[in-house]
Amino acid sequence: MGASSTSRQRREIDLVVLPVEVEIDNCVATILETTKYNLPWEQYQAAVQLQCNDVMSQIFHIHYANSRELLLKLKSEISKLKYMIWLYGKAELERRGVIKIIKK
Repeated sequence: MGASSTSRQRREIDLVVLPVEVEIDNCVATILETTKYNLPWEQYQAAVQLQCNDVMSQIFHIHYANSRELLLKLKSEISKLKYMIWLYGKAELERRGVIKIIKK
């Protein structure tokens, strides 16, 4: 008997848990977890949380192909967070659940 025609090809997913903090543009980006996908497009995903002064973002995901692209996307997310704070104010963003204000 030959190989079963119903056998499925499995995709590999490598999971690495490594909370790493990186300072970018006077903010701290905490990379909570990264996942490597064995796919032809965007090979990695990172769970990230940003902290700028007394503001902490929600955890969000970034898809990236290499470390340079990750850095560029982190800079972009930091710029978006700073812009939202400037546009709406910390209190309004906290009320909407977008950020958390850290009491020091």
